[in-house]
Amino acid sequence: MGKPINVNGAPQGPGKPETAVALARAIDQLPTKQLADTPVLIAQEQQMLVRCEAALENLRVAYWAAGKALQVIRDGRLYRATHSTFEDYCQEQWDITRQYANQLIRSWGIAEKLFEMVSGKPKDLERILSKKLGFGQAWELVALAEEHSVDAAALLYLALIQVKGTSVTASLVKGAAGNLPPEAAGKKKATEEAVVAYLASVEGAKELPQSSDPYKALHRVTKKLSPDAIHAAMERDPDGTRTMVLKLIEALSSSVGIEIEIKASDSEPAAA
Repeated sequence: MGKPINVNGAPQGPGKPETAVALARAIDQLPTKQLADTPVLIAQEQQMLVRCEAALENLRVAYWAAGKALQVIRDGRLYRATHSTFEDYCQEQWDITRQYANQLIRSWGIAEKLFEMVSGKPKDLERILSKKLGFGQAWELVALAEEHSVDAAALLYLALIQVKGTSVTASLVKGAAGNLPPEAAGKKKATEEAVVAYLASVEGAKELPQSSDPYKALHRVTKKLSPDAIHAAMERDPDGTRTMVLKLIEALSSSVGIEIEIKASDSEPAAA
């Protein structure tokens, strides 16, 4: 991921510090209480926050580096000088099970692909990734990545954070991945549409505004056009009401393909 960042300044990206030791040592002068009463952090507090968040950010994406390193060690059998099996190496060297090591190996490529995709894009996306894409969320994308492609998994996660931002959760990732239509996998626009549809289904689909739904607008009009309402309008303005009703009948009949013959009576026009 590059050389160590300047721990006295702002972090330049997730995972860039070369070692966790450097990050831990950079967190010095531990405060025992709040240093200032001002709403805005003073310079010393700002520097302290940068160092602490750099360490936390590195922890969140550490599975990326760990999984990648474990895969190199496993596939190249780099453990063979000291251990007879990869499982023994994981257990004795790092105190992790073979199962967990394999989970790290299966998930690291998704994180790498996602950070590649957001490179050069608005910084908000990389910020959300570094804060949200921990191992738990990446793991929920593994099945999709293995069934279709890493790109398909990455596109789905990008679509999620573009809608939900920092509110994305592992359960949402799992649900969106499980409900992605196979034909949409790997296709940016189709994936985005599928994600929006899934979120609407779990969060409650919002109805169209009344003015935007023509069927509902027509339904409201027909409910209001009761015999009582027509009679009241006739009492107020007989000629105007007859003209409006005639125009309404003609417009409705031509729109739905119903032929109406208008006959005039001695008192008022009627539709037959």
